[in-house]
Amino acid sequence: MKYNKLKMTACAAAALACLPLLQANAHHSIAGEFDQEVTIQLKGVLTAFDWANPHLWYYFDVTNANGQVEKWQCTTGTNPNRLLRAGWKKEDLVIGSVVVFDNANPARDSSNTCYTPNIALEDGTRIFSGRREQ
Repeated sequence: MKYNKLKMTACAAAALACLPLLQANAHHSIAGEFDQEVTIQLKGVLTAFDWANPHLWYYFDVTNANGQVEKWQCTTGTNPNRLLRAGWKKEDLVIGSVVVFDNANPARDSSNTCYTPNIALEDGTRIFSGRREQ
């Protein structure tokens, strides 16, 4: 009986020790998903965005060189809490705005997905970047 109790305690301790590994594995790497050796610039019309944790996602239509509209999605790797603390609100970016994603890293899987820390409006105004000017 004493042996079984010791065995169960050891198994429980081993399982608990593995929990942080599951959490670390669940969070993805920017370098793993996006090619940081390649940069592109995308300009398009914002169709939607997710203001949600863990990262904001932007959805926009880009007109390619052939005049065809391509659906794209991009993340900045930031979260709403950080933006709120810097003075930004979800309403600061309007659906239908022309947005520019500068120095974006394309997805390694060749989908129309990218990562960038730089988002600007068509006139060059940085959005969701640094502290918001009031």
